[in-house]
Amino acid sequence: CGQGVYFADTRYLSALRWTLEGQSPVVLSSHADQNFFSRTDLVNEAFMTAEGQAVRRESLHFNSMRLVDGAVHESLLVTNYNPFPVTVRLALEVRADFRDMFEVRGFADRKAHGTFLLPLETPEALTLRYLGTDQALRETVLHLERAPERLEVLRFRETREVGAIAHYTLQLAPLGTERLDLAIEPRLDGQGFAPNRALELELDHLERLQQQALSAFTGLQSSDEAFDKFLNRGVLDLLSLVSPTPAGNYLVAGLPWYACPFGRDGLLTAYQALMLDPSLAEGTLRYLARFQGSKVDPACDEEPGKILHESREGELSRTGEMPFGPSYCTVDATPLFLVLMSEHYRWTGNLGLVRALWPHALRALEWIDRYGDADGDGFVEYRKQGERGLSNQGWKDSWDSVIHPDGTLAEAPIALAEVQGYVYDAKVRMAELAQVLGEADLAAQLAAEAARLKQAFNTAFWNEEAGHFVIALDGAKRQVVSPTSNPGHGLWSGIIDEAKAPFVAQELLSPRMFSGWGIRTMGTNSPNYNPISYHNGTIWPHDNSLVIKGLVQYGHRDEAATVSAALFDAARHFPNSRLPELFCGFTREGRFSRPVPYPVACSPQAWAAGTPLLVLQSLLGLKPDAAAGILHITRPNLPAWAGEVTVTGLRVGRGTVDLAFCHQEGRTECRVLRSEGELRVIIEP
Repeated sequence: CGQGVYFADTRYLSALRWTLEGQSPVVLSSHADQNFFSRTDLVNEAFMTAEGQAVRRESLHFNSMRLVDGAVHESLLVTNYNPFPVTVRLALEVRADFRDMFEVRGFADRKAHGTFLLPLETPEALTLRYLGTDQALRETVLHLERAPERLEVLRFRETREVGAIAHYTLQLAPLGTERLDLAIEPRLDGQGFAPNRALELELDHLERLQQQALSAFTGLQSSDEAFDKFLNRGVLDLLSLVSPTPAGNYLVAGLPWYACPFGRDGLLTAYQALMLDPSLAEGTLRYLARFQGSKVDPACDEEPGKILHESREGELSRTGEMPFGPSYCTVDATPLFLVLMSEHYRWTGNLGLVRALWPHALRALEWIDRYGDADGDGFVEYRKQGERGLSNQGWKDSWDSVIHPDGTLAEAPIALAEVQGYVYDAKVRMAELAQVLGEADLAAQLAAEAARLKQAFNTAFWNEEAGHFVIALDGAKRQVVSPTSNPGHGLWSGIIDEAKAPFVAQELLSPRMFSGWGIRTMGTNSPNYNPISYHNGTIWPHDNSLVIKGLVQYGHRDEAATVSAALFDAARHFPNSRLPELFCGFTREGRFSRPVPYPVACSPQAWAAGTPLLVLQSLLGLKPDAAAGILHITRPNLPAWAGEVTVTGLRVGRGTVDLAFCHQEGRTECRVLRSEGELRVIIEP
């Protein structure tokens, strides 16, 4: 089980369990509408007290409130609903295994382990300690507001854990209550998040911080309660994933497995969220520019100009047992860096940031041509450099994600369809920015390179017999014909010829690819299709959001609305209307059908949280041109089920605007409610 308290890619708490008279209370309900706070209501099983008093079932109520703000705060309120006094014995058991994230997930076969040190006990706290093979001291500090009557320190050799059991005796009068408060603080080499407020005060503090952060975002509201919840959940989840760095705010990839910077994930999520808050994109760009590759290091796939894939702080990454401290095992983050840089300029007109990042952009372009296209055939390919690197380095990075119909794995170097689209889009956009910066020769060169790539792609990646674009070319330049969602990203990037776009849209919306809940990663007509496979048949919301954007750009608005409705319907079946990282690709059948969760999906996850925002932007037809001071609204197509949508405080360049969209008699009406600053709104019905 992967549950626990995690910090810096390490599990600092592997178990926390209350028992009453040796029995676990029974859960009545639990909710976590706010990402930083949860409440669970529990009741007792029947038991006999030490004094021989029979206590009936469901006569004691437990209210467990838990809050996370660096430290984890827990408050347990116990109420006696018996007509007589009750003496109860409570025990709190905690365990810490200090396992690296990759060890928890079963991805690491440890050759050596660190050392569990003797716990430290004081009247106010118990500290569980572990000295890792990286010589870092990791500590889990259990702060107990009320000292237990007895504290047992335990070691579980079979599971490599240390722990303790705190014993309490509560004297409860009829309708009487007792409260126990504790906090769990993770520390790495003495640095942690010491709790400094009571739970209620901390909750008030976090609510104020959340409202302050939300007030800086674009306001999004729908008259349909379910759609409103869908939008708000995405916004709240993104807020919970914002991590401050010296370069600015960065969206970590997802909880619990990916609470660290990822290049591709951060770039795409920041792109999705530009209408919400452009500063997230600026922080992402500055952070990745700071860690741009500077040398050739096969162990982590680093090359000059290449953009970071992943950076971990766990024991295995710090010792080199896992190649993620940092890792450059990605072929697509580099062109996506350029795409986001351009799109941020389109939203903000911030030429100062473009100038600051321009040297990094030039190095990224050099990487694309020199290292990305190592064989000079015009396509960007990848192959694993380090022994422990990733075999597949696109967004579908599982070992079997690029597979021929006969079941053989594609051999490297592999050129992915969507990556060629990203490179095409990057060069088109960099040509535009080069023109803005007065570098006309470079602009012409990049535009010509993009045009050649588009022509070559539409020849080499199209399979006439199958009637669709292939996922990749393998090392022998053979087409990997398996039907996948990857070519749908070509609609987003614009690399697909206009004449072929209808075939792509038709394929993606066919029953083979479209499940009724979303577009699958692989079609059911592939022998390798598996609706439970990570990348060969499941449904990824972010994948669908990029396809939706592409469908709109090529004029397939009805198809985009169909996929959008499917994602919205799926979200309503998940807790708190939250789209997970992915879910299974089973076909939707009848009105009692429900989407099937994927067993270990991150939730919340960054680019799944960003999906509602990009879907809404696409449906509303928003196209900013901050440099010209214009917001184009092109053929908005808001479905009737979304109700009336109001967008307030939308920032484009030096202006802000409030907009209202409403579906009326088969078309979407747009009204400008307020406009301030240097901004002109052009509505193109």
